Amino acid sequence: MDAKFSVKHGTEFPFNDRPPVDKAETTALAILADLGDRRGVGNELEGCDRDIKEEIVTTLAAIVREVYGA
Repeated sequence: MDAKFSVKHGTEFPFNDRPPVDKAETTALAILADLGDRRGVGNELEGCDRDIKEEIVTTLAAIVREVYGA
């Protein structure tokens, strides 16, 4: 999956079932969309409870914000 497709897929079908609130969440969802397309990893991620999915997106977005000072 290329980066452009991952961003589109992550935004259209968000891992945490809600639209991203900023670019950091868009980035997190794009990464998760790419990982979700990988055998084994995707299966494990999809098996997470909704609250864990939200925590994963929130944590990844916080890391992106920390790195880029957003």
